[in-house]
Amino acid sequence: MSGDAFKYLLRFTIQPGYFEEDRLNTLITFCKQAKIDDVAFFVDCEELNGGHIDPEGLKPWLDMIARAKEKLLPAGITISINPWTTILHGDRGRKLKPRQDFTLMTDSNGRQATAQACPMCPQWRKYITGIYAMYATLKPEYIWVEDDFRLHNHPPLAWGGCFCDRHMAEYSRRAGKVVTRQDFVEGILKPGEPHPFRKIWLDCCRETMVENAKLIGDAVHAVSADTKVGLMSSVPEAHCAEARDWGGILRGLSSGTVSVSRPALMSYSEVLPQKYLWDFAAVAKLTRAFVPPDTEIYPELDNGPFSTFSKSHASTRLQLETSLFLCPDGMTISLFDMMGGGVNLSENFQGLLAESKPFLNKITALGLDFENQEGIIIPVCPESSYTLHTAPAVSMTGLYPQETFWASLLASYGLACRYSLKKTHYNETVGVSGQYFRNLEPAEITGLFRDNSVIMDGEAADTLDELGLGRLAAIGTVVWHETGNAYQTYEEVCDGISLSGVSGARMSAQARVGDYLEVAYTDDAEIKTTVKDYRGKISGPGVTLIGGHHLIYPYGRFDGQTQGHLNSYRRELLLNIIKEIKNGTNLIWVEESPYIAIAAFKCGGGQVLLITNFSNDPVPELHVHTRPYPVREITLIRRNSDQKNTAKYSENDHSIFIPNGIERMETIAVLLNY
Repeated sequence: MSGDAFKYLLRFTIQPGYFEEDRLNTLITFCKQAKIDDVAFFVDCEELNGGHIDPEGLKPWLDMIARAKEKLLPAGITISINPWTTILHGDRGRKLKPRQDFTLMTDSNGRQATAQACPMCPQWRKYITGIYAMYATLKPEYIWVEDDFRLHNHPPLAWGGCFCDRHMAEYSRRAGKVVTRQDFVEGILKPGEPHPFRKIWLDCCRETMVENAKLIGDAVHAVSADTKVGLMSSVPEAHCAEARDWGGILRGLSSGTVSVSRPALMSYSEVLPQKYLWDFAAVAKLTRAFVPPDTEIYPELDNGPFSTFSKSHASTRLQLETSLFLCPDGMTISLFDMMGGGVNLSENFQGLLAESKPFLNKITALGLDFENQEGIIIPVCPESSYTLHTAPAVSMTGLYPQETFWASLLASYGLACRYSLKKTHYNETVGVSGQYFRNLEPAEITGLFRDNSVIMDGEAADTLDELGLGRLAAIGTVVWHETGNAYQTYEEVCDGISLSGVSGARMSAQARVGDYLEVAYTDDAEIKTTVKDYRGKISGPGVTLIGGHHLIYPYGRFDGQTQGHLNSYRRELLLNIIKEIKNGTNLIWVEESPYIAIAAFKCGGGQVLLITNFSNDPVPELHVHTRPYPVREITLIRRNSDQKNTAKYSENDHSIFIPNGIERMETIAVLLNY
């Protein structure tokens, strides 16, 4: 593999015997032009997949990869293997092959898969370890575990599994009595305080997948001690519903070697960059926070259904450059179909990748540490599914924690923020979403409010009240009002507050904002906005500052309805309040709006700011407010240039002025030497 700081790991399909030599020659041309470091060959993938491949069917694939290895290694390109299946992504009409006597995955309704395996099945475990040992005979750089290594998302099953007879017997054993599938599922999803069945479900899922990871890791390393086994993952809140033990699985796969993770980046087809920013904060950055700090990180750049019809070069470049926010080691890249169609050189992905790599190398070589960021704290817990209270009549998705609202909103507003798994903080601004407080002891919650400024969405405030600690935020009583009724239709600033020169500014309280939590405050509450009905009658307080320290933003239970919070007035109001609250000293923000995201890293004797314009509009000038440190030198790194001291620092307001601004969908780095 090359000496580049940022590695390109191309995922690619050559079907044995199908224009094999032609596909390989074009692949080598592409890799040289695109500066690819490693090719991970798919095996029996997607449209070509016949279910669980058997040893006889695997041999032609291994022979083909061995031939490819002989040609790629002299060019300085390593090979890896990307098996398409462990459990199997979905049935898609496939069935088990002869001698595959696997227990099949079964969903909560008792529907059985036709090919997807139960992860507890001894026969499947013997099969998967044997197959992975065969992969290891080629001594690849990496062997990947696909993101079908999960309990959720196994169509056509409802949600996923597993509720087969084998699992039901295990659940009954742990429960100390025979339980039916229906009773067990009802217990898992019982509204209010979690039923004991919830813990049984989560513990069993957690332990099973850690056991499987270790079996696979041990099987690989018994054959090839230096091969790294990487974990591909999907949406982390869904993994919470199966109690994923991120560290345990990665340790099992690594067997003492380096842990490797591929966070999902979503956006297989092109989406608006603004939407991508929201999802990137909620999915990729959260996954990065959940894995151990010393894990190698290769995010997922995918392109489906595989052409520039699906994703433009500009969108691909945006994903490449914004992956730097994760402090990665490189990127896994899927650009071409999985049917063996080969490289389409006419789309010029090779030119894009080659052009982007020097910038990616330069920023990666700075050695930025994801754990060493500054900004508003967003506390999260990967075990939240153990504690959260579900609503009546929910599905398994009711076990998905909702703790990322502030991370996505503040990123869209241009404020630096960072996830934290720690339960105690001091002199910080802390943004709490969903039912996170249920993961803390009362003393920890009290300390959080005593030592910090806490901003809460409606569900966090409601949870605080349910826990009997509403007094910490002057909460007397609370009442939820579901979205779509006449009780709350708009929100209006009060007390003469002017936003962008507009007096009495209004924001919608009914259009895509979630439910409204009406709070009756006991004392010391400074109401910044009021929520009204369509006649102008006050329904209750809106955004409220308590004691100069804490803030309640009274919306929650969003169910995906968050677009209404992306509003210039809301952004200005919230930013002004956060700038004024006491205790919070970690405010780093971009003055221009909207969708100018920033991350701030402590680095050496200074700070590195990564800034991306997720807007479709260029910003001619940029003002960034950072920590009050004396700045001796500023280096501005752009895609095609480095410039020293072209940006100016003002000690009066600790701001950096970048006169030439930032282009649409561009990422820049600002290096501050103190």
